[in-house]
Amino acid sequence: MVILGVDLRASAKRPSTVVALDSQARIKFIDSFSDDNELVQMTECHNPELIAIGAPLGLPDGLCCLETSCNCHFSVPLRKGRQSEAELSRMGISCFFTSKGSIIRNLIYRSMALSSLLSGLGLEVIEAYPHATKVILFGDNVPPKNSAESLVFMKERLAPLIQGLGPHLGGLDRNSCDAMLNAYTGFLHTQDATDTLGTPKEGRVVLPKLPC
Repeated sequence: MVILGVDLRASAKRPSTVVALDSQARIKFIDSFSDDNELVQMTECHNPELIAIGAPLGLPDGLCCLETSCNCHFSVPLRKGRQSEAELSRMGISCFFTSKGSIIRNLIYRSMALSSLLSGLGLEVIEAYPHATKVILFGDNVPPKNSAESLVFMKERLAPLIQGLGPHLGGLDRNSCDAMLNAYTGFLHTQDATDTLGTPKEGRVVLPKLPC
């Protein structure tokens, strides 16, 4: 079994990172792609059971796009984004709301198109959220992603979770850590060790099982 975790970038001009785990959460490889068709070729080669993408894969109910020039609007008045994002906010986990004019609009468009492409090939795709995974697994005191201590923090905590990670630790950066968190979320999902937020219509966010 192969599980892929993808840290997707908004543009093909900057490589996106892919981490592959096996059925024992053992690392198989770390790779990257620019064009989405390169990821398709990886799936043809490795036939993953699951692909976890760390970006929104759906739009809020009522929106057909995220363009401020379009007349589409939220089906529920005063909504800020998707239900999953409102649930994350109530949990105290920060996130970007999927809304018109979003600063991650291009990333959302790309992730949705990629998910549709992969699903059309018969592959199972889930939406992961690496920041939420970090908070659930490692606690509320996770350093900000761009802080100096973040990378050391993540390496120390990922090493016990991912078998065979040792030889790769020196080459890890923040993006590969996020891809690894997405892959690990996918692994947990195959073990029935996850919960989901949101609705099927807007897209569910998959997280490590939440405390009771």
